[in-house]
Amino acid sequence: FKNHRVVVLFGDEPIGVKRENIPLLEDFVGVERQKMLLVKNTQALFEGKPFNDALLWGKRGTGKSSLVRAMLNLSPHLRLFQVDKDRVEFLFKFFDLAWELEFLKFIVLIDDLTITGEGDRTIRMLKALLDGSIVGRPKNVVVYATSNRRNLAPDQYLDGIYKFPQEEIEERFSLVDRFGLKIGFTEFSKEDYLRAVEIYCEKFKIPFTEEVIAAALAYAADRDFSGRTAYNFIRYYIATQL
Repeated sequence: FKNHRVVVLFGDEPIGVKRENIPLLEDFVGVERQKMLLVKNTQALFEGKPFNDALLWGKRGTGKSSLVRAMLNLSPHLRLFQVDKDRVEFLFKFFDLAWELEFLKFIVLIDDLTITGEGDRTIRMLKALLDGSIVGRPKNVVVYATSNRRNLAPDQYLDGIYKFPQEEIEERFSLVDRFGLKIGFTEFSKEDYLRAVEIYCEKFKIPFTEEVIAAALAYAADRDFSGRTAYNFIRYYIATQL
């Protein structure tokens, strides 16, 4: 962590990322409120103020994970540690390390936290990590999780298509409640989508013309309006039209 701003856990081995993909905060459109909430919470972390762990939920492609990565722009003392939901027990070891690196502040990113089937172990681990247990929680670590589901379980589980015992459902809601900050991401409007396309045009020095607008709308016709669709469109446009 002294030499890398981003570290990813592969198996049991943390790997430092040499070439990070850190988006700029000004590149995010259509999520101004969400960006403001996460920025303020992250600033509280490195200013030594009270902060909350956060659950970022909503449709795919709306920029949840990218926005978490963009928080690294706020301070040179911030570090990002990405952990898969099935390896959260490693965070107990990580907490020991974080205690020793008090001069740094850490964001733990648990991406795509959707719990299906036998998720009891993950739930128990995360509840202990978020709420504190016999292992002390470092004050320089915040946990940000992303999910396509507000309550961490696919709709068919919550709607009764697949039956959970009531206590399992309550366990999932209990885990969600551990996140003091819950930030929802909705589908982009047409205007948000075109603004995102315009930003990518500026980045790649492409004139934002009526032709580009028409092509962008046609590209999104069988997809959805999102930041990811805007990014994929620009790559498609450069490859096929320029």
